[in-house]
Amino acid sequence: MRVRNKGDNREKNRIPQEAIIRFCAGEQEECRLARMINYSSTGMYLELNYPPPKLGANLLIEVLEEDAILDPLVEYQNPKTCYYAKVVWKKNLPDSNAEFGVGLRYLSSVPQES
Repeated sequence: MRVRNKGDNREKNRIPQEAIIRFCAGEQEECRLARMINYSSTGMYLELNYPPPKLGANLLIEVLEEDAILDPLVEYQNPKTCYYAKVVWKKNLPDSNAEFGVGLRYLSSVPQES
């Protein structure tokens, strides 16, 4: 199912798909978790409960499998899906369970690990 809002500035249709992702911004050692709410062929939308990265920040994003979140050892046994993306917008979400919404545009994809 694809969703498109008439007031939306995206060039491509959104595909609703929730997933937990981990992202690292720039050269920071710290990586953080967020929830991906939807994606398109050009980017994705995340929701966070902590201050988002700066506008223009480049992120390395890993899509985590549910069992990898529950058992960290599983994470190293499965291939990862990773993306490079740039923060193109962010906003406060006063009427949501999350505090911030963040829009990302893909820069390139990273081949899966074997």
